[in-house]
Amino acid sequence: MSFIGRLGRLSGLAELAGRSLLDALYPLECAGCGGSGKIICDSCVDDLPVLSAPYCVVCATPGDFARCQVCAETARRFDGIRAPFRYSGAIRKAILEFKYSGIKAAAPQMGDMLAEYLDSNPLPGDVLVPVPMHRRRLRERGYNQAELLARRVADRCGLDCAPELLYRTRHVGPQAGTADAAQRATNVVGSVAVTSVAGATGTRVILVDDVVTTGNTLETCADALKRAGAVSVWGLTLAVAGGTRLGE
Repeated sequence: MSFIGRLGRLSGLAELAGRSLLDALYPLECAGCGGSGKIICDSCVDDLPVLSAPYCVVCATPGDFARCQVCAETARRFDGIRAPFRYSGAIRKAILEFKYSGIKAAAPQMGDMLAEYLDSNPLPGDVLVPVPMHRRRLRERGYNQAELLARRVADRCGLDCAPELLYRTRHVGPQAGTADAAQRATNVVGSVAVTSVAGATGTRVILVDDVVTTGNTLETCADALKRAGAVSVWGLTLAVAGGTRLGE
């Protein structure tokens, strides 16, 4: 084995040892019951709020309709969004901890849940593309949770993963505090671009993120991909919040 190869192996072992030490010192706590060992224990997994019909066939907004009013009146850039759960209860808490509390160790289990859903509910796609994170926020957080999910799902489902295909052209702050729906939609327009038109042309993309709330980010990503020649763009997230309709 070459020096570089040995160095890479040692680095990987060191990272694994570091994770094991952290897990021993700070074991994962279940977001549902507080038990240790997993971000969501086996018992609490059975109680997660499954997203079941009826919901909008395009944006997955829960409701007694085939298409929500917005999807019926608006030409979407994404072809559809799918998710295994509603954004509430233990899955909401787990996502928030994974995303904002540095609980990176939750990625394998959460990625596995998403992979199992995709296995049972296949989407047309050649490549998984995580929703990108601006370098400023990436420095602050240390990792892109969408990329960790996408890589795990790709490994489990035997799909390609292209984490570098999209990038943020500018930093967009959290939109939760922006009350005006039109302003939220405007804030993200043009904030995502492709790194390679050739890499997007002719592809069927599955965009991966942790949760979809307004749908504006997935819409912006899908627009960039389709302008670059992507054939189709589906969104795959762990959970769907109550207001996923564009501009809601």
